[in-house]
Amino acid sequence: MQECAETKGIEALKEELAFYECKKAEFLLAQEGKFVLIKHSELIGVFDSQEQAYSEGLSKLGNVPFLIKQVVKEEPVESIPALHFGLIRAYS
Repeated sequence: MQECAETKGIEALKEELAFYECKKAEFLLAQEGKFVLIKHSELIGVFDSQEQAYSEGLSKLGNVPFLIKQVVKEEPVESIPALHFGLIRAYS
């Protein structure tokens, strides 16, 4: 059975997400609201914008998967009313 692209992406960043969760309390103390750039279990840098983090990730790491995550206490909940009401579908 073939994996969908979304599953592959999540698996590719599993280590980075685990590192972020492990260090989240520490990040909140000093970097709340900033964007962290993580590769494997290493903090590459802290940035004021997602664009800065992305640019630095490309220049230091190349075109490979890496995690850019905004340091926030609670993750925002995304709502897509058209999806909720069945006006569009996530999968065809």
